[in-house]
Amino acid sequence: MLITLWLTTRAKPIMPTTRTATRQTKDRQKPTTKQLRRALMQANRKPELLSPAGNLEKLKYAVNYGADAVYCALDRFGMRASAGNLSPEQLAEGLDYAHSKGAKVYVTLNTMPRDNELSDLKEYAKILAQTTPDAFIISDPGVMDIIKQEIPNAVLHLSTQASTVNSASINFWSRYGVKRVVLARELSLNEIRLIRENINPDMEIECFVHGAMCVSYSGRCLLSNYLTGRNANGGACAQPCRWKYHLREEKRSENLYAEEDPQGTYVFSSRDMRMIEHIGDLVNAGVDSFKIEGRMKSAYYTAAITNAYRIAIDNYFDGKEFDINCLRETENVSHREYGTGYFYTSPDIDANVVDANEYIADRPFLATVSEFNPEKGLAKCYQRNKMLKGQNANLLSPKSFGRDFVIGNMYDMEMNPIESTPHAGMEFYLEIDSANAGDIIRG
Repeated sequence: MLITLWLTTRAKPIMPTTRTATRQTKDRQKPTTKQLRRALMQANRKPELLSPAGNLEKLKYAVNYGADAVYCALDRFGMRASAGNLSPEQLAEGLDYAHSKGAKVYVTLNTMPRDNELSDLKEYAKILAQTTPDAFIISDPGVMDIIKQEIPNAVLHLSTQASTVNSASINFWSRYGVKRVVLARELSLNEIRLIRENINPDMEIECFVHGAMCVSYSGRCLLSNYLTGRNANGGACAQPCRWKYHLREEKRSENLYAEEDPQGTYVFSSRDMRMIEHIGDLVNAGVDSFKIEGRMKSAYYTAAITNAYRIAIDNYFDGKEFDINCLRETENVSHREYGTGYFYTSPDIDANVVDANEYIADRPFLATVSEFNPEKGLAKCYQRNKMLKGQNANLLSPKSFGRDFVIGNMYDMEMNPIESTPHAGMEFYLEIDSANAGDIIRG
């Protein structure tokens, strides 16, 4: 058991001379280095909103719905092997698109490659040198070296996979040339605040503020490797922490206590994080970048959550009250039971596990709008789930919470009337008074 003791000592006061007292009075008026850092931290420096981009479509939705930056990966070395990811050509297109909108693109190379993968990694580095993303998110020092050899001016961000939890570690990485550290999710706001006071003010701090959490320190869990042979550190985690378990001890006579329903217990399955109500606390702790988890989630999830946090952040810095619609918006997408992670507690106090492992979603993802003809009042749409004529729906646009409408006349691509959109991914036309390319139709 680890016990931390906080000791406070009081030194016996020394009565100063008049000259000494005058000097001490002047000294007290000078801010300390830590106070200067805290002042810099709280100088209303609006944090970056960083959104997931599991593929090119999601990248564009994240940017259109308010992300200051996105993070993505190519098909290897990016911790999300099943996300779809981007080809080198798509990465180049995504960079051009994001930059045209004033947003940045960060590429994740945060797996822990083995020696037999290093030659492939070096080839990847050469490909990435031709596109030059705005930063690389890396956890392995060897990968950093390889990237720096091929791209000397590369901006380096340290991944949360490195499990950074103290200022000494951050100061070490700062000397190596790392510009930003993605802190471990297990830190509290008080710990983050203390870290900010003890690092270079120019070092950036990034924290996950929304999305799924790992039951272990990120990258330290071996359940997937052991139970399925899928390497979590290689981006192929099977998430056995989300499976149902029964607790059984055959030889002990005493009871073993575990919360369990008829389907089993979820002792490993973490709640989703949601910090949208606590923007001010994150800002005051010195967080420079608010990161949304979810490269494997849908384009709708990416757009809706990015949009909600964009509105919440802007409202906070405009001096407005928190809009409860931002909170409601997070309920509309697929999610598990929400919590605030460990920002206000610690892993040894709160296990942060769900009561049930079902996904919750108030508004299903129905379609996306690709074009709108105002003269004809027709929106060209791409089906994501079945829509029915007469169904209640909501049209979501950037910087809004959407508007309700009733689905009216629909047509196939030959302009034949249809009553529903039964085929997965089908294109169709929808009569609607107004819409924009990139809008989302939801139930």
